[in-house]
Amino acid sequence: MQPDVIIIGGGVIGAACAYFLAGRGVKVLVLERSHLGAGASGTTAAIVSISGSSGTPEALRPLNVEGYHLILKIAQEFDRSLEIIHGGMLYAAMNDREADEIRPFYEEIRQMGIDCKLMNPDEARQFEPLLGPAIRAALYNPACYHVNPFRLVQGYLDVAMRQGARIECGVEVREITTSNGRVEQVVTDKGAYQADWVVVAGGAHTSGLLSSSLGLRIPIVPARGQVILTEACRRMTEHVIMFLNHLYVRQTASGNFYLGSHTEFVGFENRITLEKITAFTQFFTRAVPMLGRLRALRFFAGFRPVCDDNLPVIGPVPGCPNLLVASGHGRAGMRFSASTGKSVSEMIVDGRTEHPMEAFSPGRFAQG
Repeated sequence: MQPDVIIIGGGVIGAACAYFLAGRGVKVLVLERSHLGAGASGTTAAIVSISGSSGTPEALRPLNVEGYHLILKIAQEFDRSLEIIHGGMLYAAMNDREADEIRPFYEEIRQMGIDCKLMNPDEARQFEPLLGPAIRAALYNPACYHVNPFRLVQGYLDVAMRQGARIECGVEVREITTSNGRVEQVVTDKGAYQADWVVVAGGAHTSGLLSSSLGLRIPIVPARGQVILTEACRRMTEHVIMFLNHLYVRQTASGNFYLGSHTEFVGFENRITLEKITAFTQFFTRAVPMLGRLRALRFFAGFRPVCDDNLPVIGPVPGCPNLLVASGHGRAGMRFSASTGKSVSEMIVDGRTEHPMEAFSPGRFAQG
């Protein structure tokens, strides 16, 4: 049976699009080149918050707030627990300069109606005993939880499949062909597919596919993040501890500590570097000393899809209205997955969206 919509990419954004489209009665086919969550979705810390560590651009705030609440609601439909940990986020400053820098976050979060708390070093260590003596200040944002990223991707797709969606893994899309301003075929290594609509949710590979197929410039590039996963231990914190150098600590539901991660623009160079892991280890054991007593179980890296203006790309391609892009969410794909999936379904089914989406249009990169 020919699908109404083909979604290219089985990460969290593609999965969320499938969930919302299938829920509207649309026949969906998801094509994934490897396995579900093989890209950024499988290496993320899966932090969902209102307001990010670098602030949230004004255009994104409605999607941020909507997505935060939607995931909690949708999780009730999933067969397996999302392992949601409602611990809030603690922004920790390691020197006086950083202590001054967290004050704008405090004001931003308060203006959004969130009851946050700014703390001096003693208050911070009392609030989170894992913090070491180097901490100079901290800001607590209660509007944050973290989840199991694999369970979120699988949960979206399980519900979509119950509603008729299909998924094919190990299918690599090589080209999208168009004719008279419409998508004609999705050409893969397993043959050609056809549908009324195509959604490209290929993460860091989105730009390459659109460029090679259509000559379309969408400036989404891979940004490597290296991660350390420790052995499991007893529950020690429910907080996400975020540092101003963009490193962060979270303890999973299984008791492991997930430690990440800077952003490195090195193309698709998928390797762990001794220099970076050494720097991480030195920093984390200074900021959270007890981490020095745990063994590392795994080192790995993933590629976040980062757009050059730090906004996602969501919407129809100029000159081809039945070809949509849903990518470029950077470090925040989990956080914006539900609101992105909902918006894409509205574009396809309703022809309009609840929230303004012009700021995310692929057309913003058109030359002329």
